[in-house]
Amino acid sequence: MDIRMLRRIIKEFENSSLSKLEITEKDFNVKLEKNTNQDFEVLKPIVTTNQSLVHEVKDNHYILESPLVGTYYEASSPDQAPFVRLNQRVEKGEVLFIVEAMKVMNEIKSPVSGVIKKINVLDGQTVEFGQKIMEIEE
Repeated sequence: MDIRMLRRIIKEFENSSLSKLEITEKDFNVKLEKNTNQDFEVLKPIVTTNQSLVHEVKDNHYILESPLVGTYYEASSPDQAPFVRLNQRVEKGEVLFIVEAMKVMNEIKSPVSGVIKKINVLDGQTVEFGQKIMEIEE
């Protein structure tokens, strides 16, 4: 299934009166479910992943790309400080940012120890699969 089609389906589902939707196409299966009780705060699960796409450009300079389509968040909540800032030293395995996709908060960890040299997106911005997010110099 094309990612654009999936995004349209999710958007239509969010705007519909449906509370559950399941789509199966060959080996691809998607289950969507939303809370119908508006007074109940939905807890968003957090998934920790090391799935960021990393490319070494040259001389220990790494570009991190988004492992999925979603929304980029620089902190765990709006009232918290960002995980990282420009020119900050980070250690391998440290959380750098979150990509929210389908109501799941995916923590993206640093694949290397180094210094944050560039952040290419803004907090709350939609990111695409493979989009350049950060640059780290080891």
